Parts: sequence; structure tokens; C-alpha cells
Amino acid sequence: MELGKLLTGTQAKVVFMDCDGVIYDTNRLKCDAFRYALDGYPTEAVEAIVAYHRRTGGVSRYLKIERFFAELHPVADPRAAAQTALQRFADFCERGYERMRPRPEALAFAERFGGPERVHVVSGSDEAELRRVFEAADLAHRFAGVHGSPVGKKTHLTRLLAAHKATAAEALFVGDGWGDWDAATAFGIPFVYLAEMSEWDDGPSTIAAAGSALVTQADTWEDLLAAVRAS
Repeated sequence: MELGKLLTGTQAKVVFMDCDGVIYDTNRLKCDAFRYALDGYPTEAVEAIVAYHRRTGGVSRYLKIERFFAELHPVADPRAAAQTALQRFADFCERGYERMRPRPEALAFAERFGGPERVHVVSGSDEAELRRVFEAADLAHRFAGVHGSPVGKKTHLTRLLAAHKATAAEALFVGDGWGDWDAATAFGIPFVYLAEMSEWDDGPSTIAAAGSALVTQADTWEDLLAAVRAS
């Protein structure tokens, strides 16, 4: 569906925004975080999980690290190995976020839709980590909430739709990865795929093939903001 038509047809009581690749240009950071967290393990296995991560952006790191030690490189104590890797991943990410700034267009978009009352960050990133990042960057007050893993996106959406007494048609989701698309379409929430910073190689073809009035693509943040202003 055309971007402008989707936005015009959506009376958003609640808006969901992914973080990485939407608010922050941090997709490459997360790929490097997997390499750092799994340093010392076979390169082929590590690159396989990085490739899987790129295909399934928006899905929790907990599930991906678990998959690594269950399928790609089994170890005697997968729980302990995963805990160590997850801590290294978190340390790498928090240092990375400190060097970055949010996209001003993302903040303008959130403000346009009443950020502190109606706009929620729903991310596959660790929730406690992400809340620290948003507090440190003085961003938390711009949003109604910051939500992440280990709770899944679909669980967050169920709860937040109910909290806002909103139907799926009265919501809007902006994301850049497969996990965002999967969560939004599972509920029938209008979804904008933001391609500008995405590493989801199949994203454009997936959106085009959907042929849905509830799914569309914005090539850049400027395109999305222009459509919002015109709607």
C-alpha cells in the first residue's frame, strides 16, 4: 500500500517504534556485538549466527545466543556459556550506545504522535539495558514506555493494545526488521517498514509480496515524515 494512504487511514491511539535501525542507527553495532560476545568460538559458527541475526532483526538476542549454543556450536554447559556471552554482548552494546545519538527524525515522529502519552519503544534489545540507555541519553521522557527482551514483542503488543484500549487498526508500528513485521502483521497492525538503516535483505521483497493494505515501505525517515505531514 502507498505510504500516504496507510498513514491517512490510521487513527493511531498507540504507536510502536523499534529501536535499532529506527531510533538509533545501531544495526551494525549489534552484528559486531555478536562477534565480540562469541569471540574465541569458531568463526564459521559465529558468522552463521550474525547472518541469522540479520535475517531476523527484532528478535531477542536471548533466543539467538541460545540457538548458537544449541545448534551451531553445542557446548557442555550451554546455560553458563550463554550467560557469559550475553553479558559480553550487553557490555559491548552499552559502550556503543554511548558514542551514538538518536535520529532526530525519529524523535520528531514520536513527538508528532504524542510521544509521552502514546508512543512506545518495542525492541528486541534487552529491556533493562535499553532503559538505561534512554535514561542516560535523556530520551525516556519522550516516550510512553521502553519495552524489550526477554519478553517477546507480541506479548508487549498484546498488553499495550489493551492498556490503550486500542484495536489493531488504531495502532501503528514502525520497524526495520523481520521481527517487527512478524509481530505487527500477526495482530493486523498497520506496519511501516523503514528501509534506510535496515539490514533485512528480504525486507523490500517481503513488503512488496505482502500486497496488503496494512503494510508499506518508507525508504528514508524524510520520506516517512513527509508522508506524516501530508496525511
